[in-house]
Amino acid sequence: MKNSQIKTLEPVAKVPKAEVIEQLQRRMADLKAQLEAAKALLQAAVSPGKYALNFQVNGLKKELHACKLQIERIRKDPKAEVAWPDRISA
Repeated sequence: MKNSQIKTLEPVAKVPKAEVIEQLQRRMADLKAQLEAAKALLQAAVSPGKYALNFQVNGLKKELHACKLQIERIRKDPKAEVAWPDRISA
């Protein structure tokens, strides 16, 4: 531990706001499609399988809501570019 190497953070790229919002909107469209499929499965499922499917549906809803909040946060930001690391891009 004493002589362990220091990890450096990955560089964060500056991306135009419009491009980031477009990426998030594409991600939201994918999430909406997944949510509709999961809801259909939940409606057709029998009792033992509904528990896991309900968690899946709720998780997709939360992720969709997070994307909406992220878009609103980016739109409110006065800067023309946003720091957008590749590992969390849509």
